[in-house]
Amino acid sequence: MLTFAVALKDKGVPVPENAKKLTIKTGKNAGKSPSVASLYRVLAEAEAAAVDDGPALRPPPDPAHPNTEIRS
Repeated sequence: MLTFAVALKDKGVPVPENAKKLTIKTGKNAGKSPSVASLYRVLAEAEAAAVDDGPALRPPPDPAHPNTEIRS
């Protein structure tokens, strides 16, 4: 679910709209959408983790497009 949320955010989908497209799979809130606040929190945590881990999380450069810049 986090991967999908990050992909939507990267495409420019607003977080409140993004939250409506997601469904919690387990626990007492299964079947419901996460709150906007929760989604902002996990997206911020994921971004912080990606910065902390550095280049290891970045995909390798595409050999078909050697001049393509990889952005974090």
